[in-house]
Amino acid sequence: MKKPLIVGTVYTEILNEVDVLPKGNEDFTPKKTTMRVAGAGYEVARVFNAFGFPYELLASVGTGAYGDLVKEECTKQNIFLHEKEGIDGCMYTLVDPQGNEGYMCVPGSEYAFDLEDIQYIDPEEISFVILFGEMLLSPNAEDLIEALDDLQKPMLFVPGNRGDEIDEDFMHAVFQFEPELFLSDTEAYFIAGACTKDMEETAVRLHEESKASVAILQKNAGVYYHDAKDSFLVEETKNVSFNQVLAGYLVAKCAGIDTRRALIFATQFAEESQGSVSTNLMELEKRKLADLIAGK
Repeated sequence: MKKPLIVGTVYTEILNEVDVLPKGNEDFTPKKTTMRVAGAGYEVARVFNAFGFPYELLASVGTGAYGDLVKEECTKQNIFLHEKEGIDGCMYTLVDPQGNEGYMCVPGSEYAFDLEDIQYIDPEEISFVILFGEMLLSPNAEDLIEALDDLQKPMLFVPGNRGDEIDEDFMHAVFQFEPELFLSDTEAYFIAGACTKDMEETAVRLHEESKASVAILQKNAGVYYHDAKDSFLVEETKNVSFNQVLAGYLVAKCAGIDTRRALIFATQFAEESQGSVSTNLMELEKRKLADLIAGK
C-alpha cells in the first residue's frame, strides 16, 4: 500500500486562555496556561497512527527544553522526526471565551529542512504529498519546493493560519503544482484576494488559480467543496478542529472513499472525537470506515 508524504511541523505550543485577545503589542494576563505538543504534522500523524494507516512524515525537531518535550511525546506516539542540532522554538496561542485565537511564533529548528531529509524517501512508495504552508516559512523553503517538484506526485496544499507570512513567490510556485486546496474560510478569503462576497465565489476563484479541487471549512457551517464538476456543503453540527477534519478526510481518501463521503466521514469524526484518539473511540471510527470501504 502506497502512503502519503506529510510535510508539516511538530512543535511545543503554549496555550493561553484570555478574557480578550490583545491588540498589537498589548500585554495580556492568561487565566490558564497549558503546554503541549502540537503542529499540523503531529496532529495528522497522530490520527494516521490511530487508524493504523501508513505515512511518511517530513518534520524536524531541535534541542532545548521545547525540543525535548516534542521528542518525548513523539516517542510515545511512535512518530518519527528528523533531529537537528539547532534549538527548538515554540508557538504561543491565545484563546478567548468565544474560541477566537491569536498566535505568536518563536521559530526554531522545527521549521528546518535539509535535502538529506527527503533523499532516502522512495518516490514509488508515495501516493501523494500533503504540504502545510508553515513549512514554506523555512529558511530552506526554496530547496523544499524543488525537492517536491522532483517527486512528481499529486499534492494537497494546506496554507494554514500563517498563510499571510508566506513569500509570494513560494506561494506562486506551489500553485504551479496544481494542488488540491484544504483551508479555513478566513484563509480562503485572503488567498482569493479578499474581494469575494461568499464562500462559493471564493472557492471558484481558488479553483481557477489552483486548477484543482477546493475544500473550505466554514466555522459553524461545515465544509464547502468545489471542483470542475461539482459543488456541495457538508454541514457540521458542532464546532470542530480544522486539523481533525483534515486528518479524517485524508484517512478516508487513502482508503479510497469518494470525496463527498470522505468529507462526511471527516466531519463526523471531528465532531465525535473532539481531538481525542482514545482506543474506544478509534475502534468505533475504524468500524465506520470499514463500512464505508465495503460500500455500506
